[in-house]
Order: sequence, then structure tokens, then C-alpha cells
Amino acid sequence: MNLDELLSTLESPIVVRPTRRMTQGELESYLDKAADILRGNADHSEFRGYVFALLFYKRINDCFDEEVLTQVATLTGAGVPREQALLLARDPQNHHFIVPESAAWNKVARSVKGLLGLALNNAMLAIERANAHRENNFDGILTGKIDFNRHDELPRDKLVNLINHFGSQTFDRAHVSDDLFGNAYEYLIRNFASRAGKSSGEFYTPAEVGFLMAEVLQPKAGMSICDWASGSGGLLLQCIRHVKKHGGDLRQLRLHGQESNGTTYNISRINMILHGIPVWEHKQGDSLRDPRHLTADHRVKQFDRVIMNPPFSLEDWGYDTVAAGDKFGRLSFGMPPASNGDWAWLQQIVKSLKDADPDTGEGGQGMVVMSQGVLFRGQPEQTEAEDGQNQKADAEYLIRRGFIEADLIEAIVVLPSKLFYGNGVPGSLILLNKAKPAARQGKVLMIWASRHFQKGNPQNLLRPSDLMRILVPWRAFGDLEQAQLLIDAQEAQLILEEEAKRDARLTDIEDAFGPVLEPLPRLTAELATLDALDLKLQAVKEAITPEHPWFGPLAPLKAEVERIEGQIDAAGRGDKATLKARLAMPKVRFDGARKRLITAIKARHKQVARAVKEIGKLQEERDTREQEVRLAAEREITHLHETAADLRRICANAEEAQR
Repeated sequence: MNLDELLSTLESPIVVRPTRRMTQGELESYLDKAADILRGNADHSEFRGYVFALLFYKRINDCFDEEVLTQVATLTGAGVPREQALLLARDPQNHHFIVPESAAWNKVARSVKGLLGLALNNAMLAIERANAHRENNFDGILTGKIDFNRHDELPRDKLVNLINHFGSQTFDRAHVSDDLFGNAYEYLIRNFASRAGKSSGEFYTPAEVGFLMAEVLQPKAGMSICDWASGSGGLLLQCIRHVKKHGGDLRQLRLHGQESNGTTYNISRINMILHGIPVWEHKQGDSLRDPRHLTADHRVKQFDRVIMNPPFSLEDWGYDTVAAGDKFGRLSFGMPPASNGDWAWLQQIVKSLKDADPDTGEGGQGMVVMSQGVLFRGQPEQTEAEDGQNQKADAEYLIRRGFIEADLIEAIVVLPSKLFYGNGVPGSLILLNKAKPAARQGKVLMIWASRHFQKGNPQNLLRPSDLMRILVPWRAFGDLEQAQLLIDAQEAQLILEEEAKRDARLTDIEDAFGPVLEPLPRLTAELATLDALDLKLQAVKEAITPEHPWFGPLAPLKAEVERIEGQIDAAGRGDKATLKARLAMPKVRFDGARKRLITAIKARHKQVARAVKEIGKLQEERDTREQEVRLAAEREITHLHETAADLRRICANAEEAQR
């Protein structure tokens, strides 16, 4: 390496705080701030639509731009002129979805403040129209129930801040994978649920409850699955994850949902698109007043599985619609009270479950979250001798008795209180089965699971160990010997899943930090070498040899100076003046080069030291995050071991197990 090359290397800048991809946790924190921007200006149940629509808009915009740039690079590399390549790359046939040039984020975001809301409305409409011909079109996703020009709901300052916030990050697939973005979107839904108060339970079910329901229902590829109160689609996504986890083909799942709230309906559609769900049938409307999943002859469709978390004890459930008779024949067990729709939902589930197949013996199964009131509300008929008055049995009692006599209820799980957002009422899970196995006929398994949970604010949480206390007795169905055999397998399965979550989080962190930390070992070694250099003039002069890694490029200049100095020493008196004059220019070049090199080395030393310090902080940050993930996993695994030991103890004592 010559002197110019060395100086160029030394003087090249080091990026000490390089840009890196966000981790899942950082993306979630980033979305938290988006929700905070609008706080106080609109009810959470209303303004969540703005945030979700803008986030979806930014995502599809950045992904479309990424696809266009990739195709342009490929075409120009093949010799296509850039203008023609850009035209070809924007061809709608080459994309899953398109963003018209007039609706590009960068163009809309630069609109003047007073016209920003109108520009957003126009852009959203243009995107929907441009994708209207596609199977998974965006009809109503970006425009339904959303008006960015509503100054009373969305002050201009807040909207500008929100646009600037989303504009500060790139959300293409190179920066955020589909899985990462889909998970972050679900996190944002949960974030809004935690703040939305009473209405939040209508659009979000805690993920651990959904996981438990999917584990019990065990959906498989080829099945049809419905959620009549689908909210943001979380329960259907849990079924999808269960099928995927067990190696099933998601393309063979037939998914159906219905949601009455327009904003929530669109959020669920975005949720499915962002998770890459290819096909599902989603309807908007009130499922009790107007069920939309019907057969050709206008009967309620029947499904292999129904999974639901409808509003608890819904007062205005549609009694007036069915008071004169339900044209869909759903209320065969009786008319629920006008002020409480719990048993209307349960009867709708029964109606929409497939009957037992005479060949396979299999039938539809449904699992639903209900308030615990359905387990005991309602009074039986009592005579005057029994209670001092002649009291007829009320509706809820009669319907419940009808369900028991029809042997439709297979299991009941009583859950802890404060588990569901916006509702402190303790819930329960009810498993309905139209084709119970012979060994379970005439029986109802009841699992009291309200005592084990993790206290939280605003909601309590079910840990993997708490789920294990439900899954073991469920799978054993009250058989203590079978339960003892299942404990080890269930413990191992949940530990494997916890380890898989841990490893996924660690991989996420490493993917984000790894490329940034890659130069740290090299820079650390370089810093050690620079620390060892003596930059005093005499020391540098003595160290200048052709072999020296730092001062070697000065060796030719030093040799020239020393050669002339040797000639001066050997010359006669008359020649010395001439030789000294010849020495002046090489000496100036040598001294200047040495000074410049020492200055560059000092600057490089300072720059490398700063880079090592800054990147070292990132390494510490990565190590801290990884340690937090490992410790959290260790805690959950320890809980699982402790729970397994406790279950073995309980199963060994029949009296305690029964209690």
C-alpha cells in the first residue's frame, strides 16, 4: 500500500452509529408512540381506525416501492433503458397489490397542512380502486368509517405528527419481515385493547386464551372454521397457527368470520392480509340479527369448528328481531331473555356446528368465552311448598337444562377474573360437541382454573404453566391415571414451545444487531494496534522501515533523505552547499508526509476509539436484551417444572383432584 492509499484509508469515515433493523420489541415500542400521539383527542374505539389505516397504507406503499426498485434493477441489468424499466416495473400484473403514483406516501405526506386530510382520503380511495379487481381487494379497508378530514376528531397537528412518525421508518420487507410486521400489528391491537376501556373486549381476545381454545379444538387442514364475533381476527389466527405448527396446509383451511363493527371489521381484514392469509370469507353485519354465512337455501352454514369470544351478557342482542320466531331456527332450546344474549350466542353456535357424521362419528365442535353467569343464572320451577310461591322455571334455566339433556356440553373451564380487556367479570370457556366420544357421553368435565394466573395491570395473564393446569385434565377428561401419564408429555410440549419462542426472539435480536456488530472485532484489534503506536517524532523516525504496517509508506521518502544526507557527509566543502539545496525538497516532502501521516493516525485512533465505544454499547444492549429473553424463558420453564410436580402430587390424591 502506498502513502496515498494508506492516507485515504485512514481518513475514510467510520459510521459509529449505523442504522440497523428494528427488533420486534423496538417495533412494538415504535407503534406504542403512534397510539400515544392521538391520545386524548378521540375515543380509542374510534381513533384506532386512523392508526391502523395509516400503518397499513405505509406498509403497502413501502413494499410496492421495494418491488418496483427490485424489478427496475433486474431490467436495467439486462440492458433495458431505465425509463422503460420503470414503466414495466410498475405494471400491475407484476405485483400482489399496487399503489398509484398519485397516492405514493412521499407525495401525499408533503401535502400542505390544511389539505393533508383530504389528500389522505383521496390516496386511500385511489389505492382501493387500483386494487378492486384483486381477490383480496382493499374495498373499504382504507375508507370505511375513516375520514382523515374530520378536524374535530383528528386535529391537524396530531395528524401531521402521526404522518411524520410513520414517515421516519421504512416498512418494506427488507426492513420488516411479514411475520415481524404481522406480530407487531397484533401487538398494536392489544395495545389499543388495553386502553379502550369497556369496548376493548369486543375486538381483542388475549392471545394465551386463544392459544388454549385452539389447543382444545385442534383444528386441522381441510376443516371449516367460523368466528361469528370475529373482532380483529385473533382467534382465527390462533387456529391458523395451530394448523401450521402441526404441519397442515393452510390453503386447505376454510375460514369464515363475521363482525358487526365497521372499524373492527376492517382491522381484521388488514390483520389477515398482513399475516399473508390467502383466502378467507369475512362478512360485516350483526350475527344474531343477520347471520351472513348462509347456504344457497338461506340456512345457517354448518362448520367443523366454531371459535368465539362474543360480548359478555349483551343487552341489545336482537330479541326484537326473533320475538315472533327465528327464521333460521336457531332458538330451538328456548327464547333467551331480552336483556341478555348469552344463550342466543350459544344456540347460534349449536345451529352452525356440523351434525355427527354417520360414517366417521365425528361432528362439529365449538368453543366460546362466556361470562360465568351462564353456568348458574336462572331458576328452576318451584312449588308453593318449596318456596312459598308458585314460581315457573325461567328461560335461561330451561335452555341450560336443554343443552345438558341434549348432551351438547363436553367441558367447562372456569377462568380467573380480570383476564379480558375492558371487563373484570370472570369468564369461562364452554366446549360444545355435537358428537361426543362414547366414553364422554352423559358427562361434563368441569375444570376450576381461576386460582392460577399472573397478576397484571390492567389485565391478569395466563402463563404457560397455568395453561398446563387446564390442558392436562382436559386431555385426561377426569381420568387420574391418564392425567399422570399426560403430565410429562404436556410439560415437554409447552417447554418446547417456550424454547421456540425464546429462540425466535434471540434470532430476531441477532438479525437486527449482527450486521452492525460485525466490524467490532476488527476495530477492536485496530484500536489495540493504534494504542501501541509511539507517535513521538524520534520514535516514528526510528520505526520507519519498509516492513512497518503503519509507517512503511514513508520508507522511500526517508531513504531518499538519508541517501542525500550521506552524500553531504561524504562530499567536499564545495559540493555540500549544492547537496544541501538538493536535500531541501525531499526533506520537506518527508516531513510533510510524516506530519500528515501522524495527524491521520491520531484522527483515526480517535475515530476508531469512538466507534469501538459506540458499537460496544450496541453489543452491551444486544447482550442485555438477549439475557432478558433467556431469563424470561427460564422463569416460564421453571414454572412449568413446578406446575408439573404439583399436578403429579394432585393426581396422586384422588380426593384433592376431585375437589
